[in-house]
Amino acid sequence: MYKVTDLSVKYTVAAEVNEDSDGVMVVGPYTVVDQLGRGSFGTVYLVKHIETGQLYAMKEYAKSGLRKRRQSDMMKGARGGGPMRSGRGGLFAARQLAMKQQNEEAADPFSLIKTELAISKKLKHPNLVRLYEVLNDSEMDVLYLVIDLCKNGPIQKLDAEQKLSTKFSPQVAHKYFTQALLGLEYLHEHGIIHRDIKPDNLLLAEDDVLKIADFGESVLLEQDKAKVKGSTGTPAFMAPELCQNATEVSGEAADIWSLGICLYCMIYGALPFEGTSIIQIMDSIADSEIRFPGPYDENLSDLIKRMLERDSNTRITIDEIREHSWVTQNGEYALPSKEQNCEHHIGEITQKDIDDAIRPIFEILPVINAMAKLRRFRRRIKEKREREQELL
Repeated sequence: MYKVTDLSVKYTVAAEVNEDSDGVMVVGPYTVVDQLGRGSFGTVYLVKHIETGQLYAMKEYAKSGLRKRRQSDMMKGARGGGPMRSGRGGLFAARQLAMKQQNEEAADPFSLIKTELAISKKLKHPNLVRLYEVLNDSEMDVLYLVIDLCKNGPIQKLDAEQKLSTKFSPQVAHKYFTQALLGLEYLHEHGIIHRDIKPDNLLLAEDDVLKIADFGESVLLEQDKAKVKGSTGTPAFMAPELCQNATEVSGEAADIWSLGICLYCMIYGALPFEGTSIIQIMDSIADSEIRFPGPYDENLSDLIKRMLERDSNTRITIDEIREHSWVTQNGEYALPSKEQNCEHHIGEITQKDIDDAIRPIFEILPVINAMAKLRRFRRRIKEKREREQELL
């Protein structure tokens, strides 16, 4: 079984970003080796720790993009799902929230991803990407997240026309699907809804182990509640209830739908519900029948149909998926038990966890700032002395 060792996440409030003698970008203690790709908020790099030589992936978050996303979420919350009003419940509330955000960010450079950090700090599972370090570059207005390196990248890639790069044999698809299922079960068992399950967020490590990535859209279920508010994610992988502007939905059921779309993609190398626009995709999700091209596997088709059941109340659950004949290969394959899979209990993540995700760091922030000023002062003295020597 997966053994947990060091659970800590390191935070660097004032990270130095510069170039080494060879012109290579250096972020704190990491040398940038290569660019792995680009995301919606910035670049993903392959980096190497200067002292240990260990390789990691580093996600760059442009704070401007994070601010826009957070402001959009605030506006939705202020509207309450309805038209924007002019009183305290509408524009006034949105303005107050925006001012609160500015004050939080001024005091806390990590506030823009506080929920993601609070979640990532406690996720320790072989099928989830792990967070190791967070670095803040205040000069360039960027955050860097150092995470597990998944050298083989996403299990599949979608091009601009929503076409998939490859498909897998049923045996390989079964392997990847069951690993994703175990990761998702762990999340749900601890009250975390991913909300953006798709092939781009199912990454393969060098040892061919699948890891669920990107908790930027994830939410924590409120105590004793199974519903989440609002819709997010990638349209082609969104559950039908999310396409209907429902105010509250079952987050677990929505994640299961998205994983069902991923399973279909793995087997058939195509999306089950397609369209040339978001509206057409959503209409297809709501109305189109699922087609099963190629050799027909009754067990597989039954599982996909039950995961893509449009009624979230009757959609198959993870417990039921565990017992499904395609997953068990008619009794020939056994998943680790739920108790084994979720044995590293992270404890309940509360609002206090989110608020305290980075608080201990700021007790030493004045010292860090003072040291940074001292370094800059010494650097100026040295530069001045060198210029004076040149003039002699």
